[in-house]
Amino acid sequence: MIRIVLRLAVAAIALGWLAASVDLAAVGRALAATSWRAVLLATVASFVGNVVIAFRLRVLLAGQGVSGRASQMLAINLAAFFYNLFLPVGGVGVAALRLQRLSARVRGGFTAALTAMVCDRLAALVGLGIVGLAGWVADPHPKPPGGMLVLLAGTSALGVLAAPRAVPTAWRAFMRELQAGGGGTWWAAALARLRHALGAVARLSPGTLARILGLSIVAQIPGVCGYLALGRGLGLGVTFAAMAWVRSVVVLFTVLPISIGGLGVREGALVVTLAAYGVPAADALALSILVFATTILAPGLVGGMLEGWRWLRRRPA
Repeated sequence: MIRIVLRLAVAAIALGWLAASVDLAAVGRALAATSWRAVLLATVASFVGNVVIAFRLRVLLAGQGVSGRASQMLAINLAAFFYNLFLPVGGVGVAALRLQRLSARVRGGFTAALTAMVCDRLAALVGLGIVGLAGWVADPHPKPPGGMLVLLAGTSALGVLAAPRAVPTAWRAFMRELQAGGGGTWWAAALARLRHALGAVARLSPGTLARILGLSIVAQIPGVCGYLALGRGLGLGVTFAAMAWVRSVVVLFTVLPISIGGLGVREGALVVTLAAYGVPAADALALSILVFATTILAPGLVGGMLEGWRWLRRRPA
């Protein structure tokens, strides 16, 4: 409860700062002047990216010998978007929902679902970092140095993803002995799950890891295209390369568990990063609202419809 209150406080402070420092009337005018075609294109790009992410999760499960359909993965992710719209649970609650749904819908149980979900998040961070760094290098415009540190932090998740493959055999044997000595205690069960998860990641073949990372990079391209379409709809003269690193920095900031669904953090990050290109704060805030509408609200509404259909199908006659 304390964490939720703190995250709400961070979101309220950030939004209050934006409301006090940005001309909200100008934001409204910018939104009203935005082309609906740009919004439609950004929404389609958002769903394309989610489809690629669903395939990435399927590849992760298949690498553990667990069957699962990409349509199932997509439905789970869209449901997570839906519940994140109105439940003040943040990333932890969404992760719990995805874990519960994956455990129930795939043949392989809790450990396989947990492994896939953790690897999926790490792979997403790596993809964001790589695409952002590529945009950073390709964009000749002067950029804030702090952005590079954020992108490098995202790319460093590759080391975390590969770390289980480097766990010494002696350590694994020690974990097995420690688990056996636990005699069925709660910590022994948790240790067993951790050991199985590390082993599952270590057993992923290099080809599987390469496909996962490739899909992670591909999944970012529609997102960059969506940002670019919305920027063009607002009349912003920001290039594809610039949007690539700006988007990566913004998304990596919103991943931090300091706000509710990135509220306030996303808006502030866009205002600060786009200021380097001379974009007025009102236009940057308008872009953040459109980004929320196309990448979070739209998938969440579709996820809500799927959840309603799921509830109706499970209802007794």
